[in-house]
Amino acid sequence: MRQQIKLIYVDDKLDTLLVEYLYSFRKDDIIISYNEIEFDSRTQDFESLLTDSRVLESDIIIIDSKLFENELACSGAKFTGEEFKLLQKLFNPFIKVVVITQNTYPNEYGILNKFATSRGNETQDIANEFYDKILKPVIEQCIKEILECRRIGEVLEHNKDAYQGSTIVQKAQNLLGKISIYSELTDEKVDELIKLINEEFLEETDG
Repeated sequence: MRQQIKLIYVDDKLDTLLVEYLYSFRKDDIIISYNEIEFDSRTQDFESLLTDSRVLESDIIIIDSKLFENELACSGAKFTGEEFKLLQKLFNPFIKVVVITQNTYPNEYGILNKFATSRGNETQDIANEFYDKILKPVIEQCIKEILECRRIGEVLEHNKDAYQGSTIVQKAQNLLGKISIYSELTDEKVDELIKLINEEFLEETDG
């Protein structure tokens, strides 16, 4: 049975060259199902994006760093791709998030460069070459990790009798099956999880 990967692109202004690249993305015998969301900071916020059915069902999310239209937008509208990546990790860590931008960021933020159309090199072939070098390896690594998690999930299901009564295993299975637990994320739990992620990040940078 062929595996399916749901790939979604989120941006306040969808980049046509990136749309075409992602729409045409192929990987071995895997079915790549592509979708997109044009985020409107005037009517949407972080919660509406996190609970969007297309996001909930996705496997890989490619999201722009800047999801607000201009610098004059109110602070509540200045929701960034980096913030989404952190919150999504709390929401469902099995969904992979890749942040892209045309701005310059330090390497430790893990943000990828977007093809710079402002330089006049606005051909699809050139954009494809750029994304093949920058984005393709990242997407392929995401796919590899997703498939590994699915295989482990099948082992958990096969051995489910050994985990009877374990809420942790059940929650892991729910997340793998895209069953949302958003309602369980109280402010206290979010604060606790953010603390744990920050500690994990510090350990990685010190190591």
